Amino acid sequence: MRKWLLPVMTVAMLAACSEEANEPSPQPDEQQTPEEQPVEQQAVPEDFAEAYFDEDNFIHAYPSTPDSQYLSESIGLYMEYLVMMEDEEKFAEQYENLMDEFVVEEGDDFFINWLIFEDATVNALIDDIRIAAALRQADQLFGQPEYSETADRIIETISRVQTNNEYTVDYYDWEVNYPAQRVTLSYLIADVPEDMKADQLLEDVNADEVFFPEYFDVADEKYVENEIVHMIDQLLIAINRERIGLSSDVFEEWLKTEWEEEDRLYGRYDRETQEPTVTYESLAMYFYMNEYFIAIGEQERADEVKARATEMIEGNSDGETHFFDFIHYHLMMEDETK
Repeated sequence: MRKWLLPVMTVAMLAACSEEANEPSPQPDEQQTPEEQPVEQQAVPEDFAEAYFDEDNFIHAYPSTPDSQYLSESIGLYMEYLVMMEDEEKFAEQYENLMDEFVVEEGDDFFINWLIFEDATVNALIDDIRIAAALRQADQLFGQPEYSETADRIIETISRVQTNNEYTVDYYDWEVNYPAQRVTLSYLIADVPEDMKADQLLEDVNADEVFFPEYFDVADEKYVENEIVHMIDQLLIAINRERIGLSSDVFEEWLKTEWEEEDRLYGRYDRETQEPTVTYESLAMYFYMNEYFIAIGEQERADEVKARATEMIEGNSDGETHFFDFIHYHLMMEDETK
């Protein structure tokens, strides 16, 4: 349902530095005149990511390409970024966009469409969880109870209707009242509600092989593996396991070795041979690799990953970076905990 990875040749520097500008403090021997009023600074520069926004500030997937997709994935990640940057005004603007175009109300049900301005009738679990979490954090930060109320409606609908065989599943199609038949393990991120059986699915997954199975089939009640693995999914599963106190020793050892030998990670690998099947890297992948190394106490390697991501940004100027990669890079670089 989404475009995860991009070739190295297409990754570009498309935005100005998003660090907040600080007002200089007067020197001890200086006096401010009445005309020198402090100017309130925006947390996010006005021109940040401007190539990704249409005239109404909806986010399209590719820069300067308003006919590319408008995804719940994009608005959710951007809301997460705005919370981190404490930008109340821009968050409120995106909240209005969420309510105006992404929200679909069917009776008591409250869905977030995964794709707008096109004929789509399903949501995406990981995007909904991320949006709900950002809304709750924004309420705490900005004092807007409406945000938490909206988050509650999103999660309540998921818990009530988006289930199959007692598992909360990837999506729900409200047009035909049909829930998905699988749970993608990379979707079980930190903010997943406790009633979704996430921890049990992560605990039971086979971690004796290098790569994890991608999803759990709720009808057959078994884990399913793909021949070609996407590293974003693998890293997310490892992070999700680490979150609940489960190490992934075999995967961890392979990842460290691959990084030491290649000084990079590729987007996809063959499950059996453990060799790359593509020649491209991904900024979003490096975000999760950085996060995983931090989670397992490998700060030096985490810093190396950040440096590699910055090399990619500085070394390319084609201007085709998907918003998913663009915003993950800025989330990584602006997060002071990383």
